[in-house]
Amino acid sequence: AELVKHGFILDEELVQLLEARAGDPAALATEELIARSTAIKARVVSEDEREAGARTLLNYGHTIGHGIEAAAGFSGYLHGEAVAIGMHAAGRIACETGLLPAAALDRQQNLLRACGLPERAEGVDREAVVSAMRSDKKVRAGEISWVLLERIGEAAVYRDVPEEAVEAALDAVLA
Repeated sequence: AELVKHGFILDEELVQLLEARAGDPAALATEELIARSTAIKARVVSEDEREAGARTLLNYGHTIGHGIEAAAGFSGYLHGEAVAIGMHAAGRIACETGLLPAAALDRQQNLLRACGLPERAEGVDREAVVSAMRSDKKVRAGEISWVLLERIGEAAVYRDVPEEAVEAALDAVLA
């Protein structure tokens, strides 16, 4: 999930490389791709050690992902699986609010599927997810900070996300 996330938030060329190799787990775990993804994260972290700017983008998929992990009692979903589900939801929110074209959302969803990552959290209580999201460290003055895609390879932080878009995304990823 980290490789996919790094590509979608900061590196469209990485997304293209992953798409070309999708469906073959061994081809996704190459030294080249892992090094590229690690370099992206290292660059962002070194440029923003206190998580006051660009480093926040690394939280893409984590708002709902952390909610799922907490609601599931930190068992049942690996961190990467929960983040992948959160990416599915965040992509839907970005599309629903007009930030992300539908074709870009389709590319993200298709790549996550091709990597064998889950799309939905089965049997996870919706209210528990929402409660965990509201108590997350990214909440400021009662508002949830959302990392949303604007296009492939570019994301930004939003705080004024319409509740209807969040509800629709939760409907899509919580079974």
